[in-house]
Amino acid sequence: MRISVVSETFIPQVNGVSRTLDRLVRHLTSQGDRVQVVIPRYRETAPLLPKNLEKSEWDGPSLPFYPEVRLPLVTPAGLRQTFKAFAPQLVHIATEGPLGWSALKAAHDLGVPIVSSYHTNFPQYLANYRLGFLEKTAWRYLCRFHNATRMTFCPTPSIRDRLLERGFRDLELWSRGVDSLQFNPLNRDEVVRRELGIDPQEKVIAYVGRLAAEKNLEMLLESWRLLPGREKYRLLLIGDGPLRPRLERCADSGVIFAGYWYGYELARLYASADLFVFPSLSDTFGNVILEAMASGLPVVAFQVPGPGDILREGETGMFAGRIDAEGLARAMHSLLSQPERMRTMGVNARRYAERQNWKDILEHLRHTYQTIIATPSHRSHRP
Repeated sequence: MRISVVSETFIPQVNGVSRTLDRLVRHLTSQGDRVQVVIPRYRETAPLLPKNLEKSEWDGPSLPFYPEVRLPLVTPAGLRQTFKAFAPQLVHIATEGPLGWSALKAAHDLGVPIVSSYHTNFPQYLANYRLGFLEKTAWRYLCRFHNATRMTFCPTPSIRDRLLERGFRDLELWSRGVDSLQFNPLNRDEVVRRELGIDPQEKVIAYVGRLAAEKNLEMLLESWRLLPGREKYRLLLIGDGPLRPRLERCADSGVIFAGYWYGYELARLYASADLFVFPSLSDTFGNVILEAMASGLPVVAFQVPGPGDILREGETGMFAGRIDAEGLARAMHSLLSQPERMRTMGVNARRYAERQNWKDILEHLRHTYQTIIATPSHRSHRP
């Protein structure tokens, strides 16, 4: 097959979308497919990419409240030429910004089958950046965008149901996997704990992700302040972002800001924690939850779309009883005060993660591509 993948975020950017798409294109090329990625031009050096991957890079500014997403300045006419030169059999659009819209128009004009994937709850993010008045407009735009494609891939059943309620059509599940060889309880390392100033007897509560308003981290810090006996624990925040200075001003000495970690070093840090907490209310999935589970950590989260599809209550972790700081603190305290139960949940979490195999998940998506390419569309999907 010849597949074009279009996204306003891609490696070397570090986020769930870029990492998922990196997995996708590497799987496709490993199966002998020709892949073109249509992406922003980054100043950072990208990792080594497969030989049969072709890049089409475009310049443009960053989204003001979400710098990881760049907005390449490109027109449908420019992308028509790009697609003509590569001759894709299918175009997969992963983001809905100006690049995604131009790709939608260009591929439609050329009669190339188009699919899309829903990765980010941007309408829900808007309230975190004082733009909540735009939420209804954002939903209308996203519905129109995705309904102009042959199929939209959703990460979880609950996200699919939410989109169906808002008028989205032709939705299909595309779950996420985890590398359970890389993320492994065997990577636990007392040396890395000492380097971070963690005493051997202290229990570590870890969070991994962007330090940004939409991740609900201010509520996490409030729950940390409410946590009974927190002098016996440390809160480890792994990641970086625009909210970090504000969080550092509010945090006490029990909170460690570790910054970004990558690859094996990140896997060591996961495995060296004791409990994982995921306070986000807006993520469509939560790849870091699977990475934590693969590392043998029980998880505390809110029962909302995304995390609610991954976590198994009482088996691999615990949902906070209510969506506030007190509910989150109670859930963390409940597990931390039951070490044997935590160990059992960690084993169960590891077993669950081992079944979330990237190869099987991506091969199912590849077969869906093949079916769409082989099936003519008799309905107009004009954007």
